[in-house]
Amino acid sequence: MRRSFPVTAYLSVVAISVALILVLPDRTLGFTPLYWFAIAALAIRVTGPRLFAPIAVGLILDIAVSVDTGLSYPNAATGPGGTIGVITEQIANLAINYTVLIALGKYIARNRAQELESEAALDRAELEHRRRLDETLDNERKTMARELHDVAAHHLTGMLIQAKASKTLITSNPEQARELLTGAIGHGQRTLDSLRQIVGILRPSDTDRAPQPMISDIAELIEQSRISFGRIDADVFGDADKISGTDSAVQLTCYRIVQESLSNARVHAPSCDVRVDVSDRSSAIEVTVTNTMPPAGSELHEPAGQGFGIPGMRERAALLGGTLDAGLSDDRTTWTVRARLPMGGMISRPPELFV
Repeated sequence: MRRSFPVTAYLSVVAISVALILVLPDRTLGFTPLYWFAIAALAIRVTGPRLFAPIAVGLILDIAVSVDTGLSYPNAATGPGGTIGVITEQIANLAINYTVLIALGKYIARNRAQELESEAALDRAELEHRRRLDETLDNERKTMARELHDVAAHHLTGMLIQAKASKTLITSNPEQARELLTGAIGHGQRTLDSLRQIVGILRPSDTDRAPQPMISDIAELIEQSRISFGRIDADVFGDADKISGTDSAVQLTCYRIVQESLSNARVHAPSCDVRVDVSDRSSAIEVTVTNTMPPAGSELHEPAGQGFGIPGMRERAALLGGTLDAGLSDDRTTWTVRARLPMGGMISRPPELFV
C-alpha cells in the first residue's frame, strides 16, 4: 500500500492510530512505531502539495490527541507553564518529530534517486559504448573490403593477364611465356601473403604483425609490375627525413594509390607506358600516375567489375584531408591519377587499423 498508494496508506495508519488511542485504556499505547514509519515512507515517495496536505491532516489530529492525552494526566495543569505549557510542549515535540522524519524520508529519497540516476547513466554509457563499437566494427569491415579489393585488383588481375599472355606465347615464344608465368606465380604468392596479412588482423594473436607498405616500398612495387607494361618511369622522392616524418597512414595511402593506379592501367590499357611521380609540395605529398591509352580504334579491355578502384582511392585521400582527381587528358591519349595528401594528415582511427 505504501508503495502504490502512499497517501492512502499514511492516512490509514493515522486513522488506525487515532482509533487505538481512543479505544485503549492507556492512550500512550496508540503511538506505535508504525505511525512514525508511515511519515517517513510518505516523505520518500510524495512531494509538493500531495505531501504537505496529508501531513497537515495527520499533524492536526496528532496535536489534538496528544494535547488531550497530556491534559488527561493527573497534575498536568499544575506543571511548568500550566495547561499552555503542556500544549506548547506537545506541539513542539510533534513538530520536531515530523521535521526529523520528513527530513529522513527526503534524504532516503534523494539517495535512491541518485542511485537510479547512476544506474541509468551506466545503462546509457553501455548503450553508447555498444553503438560506438558497432560503428567501429562497421568501419573496419568497410576498410577490410577496400583492402581486399585493392589486393585482389592489383595482384590477381596482373596474374591473370600474365597467365593469358603466356598461353598465347607458349608456342611462338616459349622464353617470354616462361617469364610471364614466373611473374604470374610471383603475383600469386604476393596476393596470398597480402591476404594472410589482412585476415591476420581479424585474428587475435600475441605475435607482431607484418609492417604495412610505405612510400619506400613503392620502388619495389614498380619493379614487380614492370613485366606487365611496355615501360615504367618513376620518380619517388627519397628524402629519408621527410619520409620518416610523414604519418604512416599517409605513406600507406600513397602506396595504395600507386598500387590501384597500376592495377587499373594494367586492366584497361595492357602493355601501356606508365609514369609514376611521388613528390613533396609545400607540406603535402603529391602522387601522380599517368599511363598511355591504347591507340584510337583498338579494343579497350573492360573487365566485369564493381568500379570500386577510383572511389576507393578518393575515399582514402578524403579520410586524410586530401584530394584525388582522375581522368583523361584533353587529347585523350593519357589517363592521369593525381592525389594530394597533407604530410600531417591523420585519420579518425589508429593507423595500425587502417591496414
